Amino acid sequence: MKMHTAALLLFAGLTLSITTSCKKKEVTPQLATVITADVTAISGTRAHCGGNITSDGASPVTEKGVCWSTNPAPTIADNKTSDGTGMGAFESAMTWLAPESSYYVRAFATNGVGTAYGTACLFNTRSLALGDDYLGGKVAYILQVYDTGFVYGQPHGIIAAAADQSTAMQWYNGTYVATGASATTLGRGSANTALIVAAQGNGTYAAKLCSDLMLLGQSDWYLPDNDELNKLYQNRALIGGFSTGADYWSSTEISANNAWRLSFIDGTYITSSKNFTYRVRAVRWF
Repeated sequence: MKMHTAALLLFAGLTLSITTSCKKKEVTPQLATVITADVTAISGTRAHCGGNITSDGASPVTEKGVCWSTNPAPTIADNKTSDGTGMGAFESAMTWLAPESSYYVRAFATNGVGTAYGTACLFNTRSLALGDDYLGGKVAYILQVYDTGFVYGQPHGIIAAAADQSTAMQWYNGTYVATGASATTLGRGSANTALIVAAQGNGTYAAKLCSDLMLLGQSDWYLPDNDELNKLYQNRALIGGFSTGADYWSSTEISANNAWRLSFIDGTYITSSKNFTYRVRAVRWF
């Protein structure tokens, strides 16, 4: 009887020991582990980076990306990308950077515990180039030494909207009037546009469409004059978004009845009645 009781106690002890040893240890969630990737494809206003989430810290990653700033320790309160969830490698594109500037970037991962960061990397953007995203649109032309307004060490020129504002818009507002918008040279399209709008008032027409435009925080858009429109044609491949088989309105007036348009087929200027409809691409000066 005593041996039977002892055997039962031994069996119970073994069962308790096995049951206890099979229980999983509870893991306390921690911050994720993040590695910042190298910075590549650096231009005047863009750069690529990314990272790798090698551990989620036992808590699912709900957001990952990169953050950047001119300060050495950027956080998600600064500029950031959002590149999905979960662990693993990812790529990011940083846009609208300032040319010839120094930035710090680091990867981040957010889980239930908080946000973890990788090591910060320093990089420098390059000089401004045609086609760069900048100040509301695409860099369409940068002033050269021989251009009026050129200043050494200070890039200035034309920004084009990234897409057409209209595919079929008339130049006039329903009445043929002379507006005095006869300027043709770089930097004069804005004055042309102001004269056209002052003469024609409210309505739906090319110059007014550009004058009223608010795009990516910029409001000083205008209809380009002949020279400015020609710069857009010359650099159309870098700017992008143009219809190569269409004509675009210039703000340069010929008479009360006619204005210039530019063919994006062969780059020729054509006299046109103001009641005809052509494409419109707004520009601004920087």
